[in-house]
Amino acid sequence: MTARMRPFAGPVTGAVALIVVAAAAMLLAGASPIAGFAALLRGALGGPHQVSETLVQTTSLLFPSLAVAFAFRAGLFNIGAEGQLVMGGLCAGLAGAALAVPGWVAIPLILFAGAAGGAAWGGVAGVLRARFGGNEVIATLMLNIIAALLANYLVVGPLHAPDATGAETSELPRSSWLPLLLPDSRLSVALLFGIALAVSLAYVFRSTAFGYALRAAGDAPEAARRAGIDLRRTALVAMALSGAIAGFGGATIVAGVLHRFNVALSPGYGFIAIAVALVGGLDPLWILVASFAFGILQSGSLSMQAYAHVPKDVVTFVEGLAILALATRRFVAPRTAGT
Repeated sequence: MTARMRPFAGPVTGAVALIVVAAAAMLLAGASPIAGFAALLRGALGGPHQVSETLVQTTSLLFPSLAVAFAFRAGLFNIGAEGQLVMGGLCAGLAGAALAVPGWVAIPLILFAGAAGGAAWGGVAGVLRARFGGNEVIATLMLNIIAALLANYLVVGPLHAPDATGAETSELPRSSWLPLLLPDSRLSVALLFGIALAVSLAYVFRSTAFGYALRAAGDAPEAARRAGIDLRRTALVAMALSGAIAGFGGATIVAGVLHRFNVALSPGYGFIAIAVALVGGLDPLWILVASFAFGILQSGSLSMQAYAHVPKDVVTFVEGLAILALATRRFVAPRTAGT
């Protein structure tokens, strides 16, 4: 394989594996893969409305996927993007409902509140790792559970909106909603924010001293330590910034899609993001492509069920198997090869 083609190998391999696994899962479910994929594309890309909904799903997956990749770059397995996204959404929902200021002031504050909430939640795991040597996998997993339970308690109890029919906060003023990219759709400028963030992170990872420190801490921690890089500080900063990205994503869902915080804010975006980041080879620009592919899966899954009789659980199975296979390939195989 040539050096020019090497960066494409990981994402292409991941995409092919995903298609093969999806086809096998459909066969096991007694459905036709051809009919299943045709229904998937019809439901996700069959018209302007379908495309806009696919891009909404793409945007919701993009932020936590970039968050996961950010932490992975520093050698940290952050599986807490789900909790960080929820806490960011909660903070954004509370800030947005309480602010009585013009939209051009409110929207940046809402997004900042979301990023701050996610950063604080990710920072907890960072402190546990940096100060006490705690395992970030266990810490972020437990924090996911705490975030879900805490958000549910607050929104069902003391923060429940009097006019709400479900477990949700008060609606944001219309002036605080993110502007739409397409009229009569749910697609907002959050997509542009996500694309800009992906491009910015690609530059940071490849062309800055901070990006070098992240890569060094993740790829060769002992060499990084000898080079004067503070691994504890890097771990703390990486987890906090990773959480901020996921929390920002939660804020965009609140301000751009739901227009309030609801405990059903995420159907598992933070967990699916692990697969998206790994399929994208932890490269922000490839993660853009992978997010769109998984957005198609999310948006078209109901069409698969309705028109091709493919159980919706097949999509969940494929995503879970992709996480397991790609995580094993990335983290277990190199250690095995080194023994």
